[in-house]
Amino acid sequence: MVSLKDNIRKYGQAPFRVALIHGGPGAPGEMKPVAEELSKDFGILEPLQTADSIDGQVEELKSVLKQKGELPIILVGYSWGAWLAYILTARYPELVSKLILVGSGPFEASYTKNMMETRMNRLSEEEKAEALDREKVNQ
Repeated sequence: MVSLKDNIRKYGQAPFRVALIHGGPGAPGEMKPVAEELSKDFGILEPLQTADSIDGQVEELKSVLKQKGELPIILVGYSWGAWLAYILTARYPELVSKLILVGSGPFEASYTKNMMETRMNRLSEEEKAEALDREKVNQ
């Protein structure tokens, strides 16, 4: 088991009122540039995910926030971290004062309806052709 001191980075000074939750789950530390910038004005926690299940990661994050954060805390989740922050907030709303989701996948199938069309419309003709070629290879 990873100790708490090994799975959290701190930026700025206490109180730690903001926690940045990285994507991945294999992307620990990707929020460091954001943490460094925000730490000019706030105490920032960057918990690193080490548990090997969703429930484990939720409980690990809860533990870090309760031990090191100023609760209720502002959670900023990026990519997979947005999902993790969302799940934690749904289970333990008393721990979170504000939830900010960045680059999150959709939470309901109804939001995916036009996703590919929107993505393709943002690409050049060359990029569209490349994307379609990759899609054929992956089928």
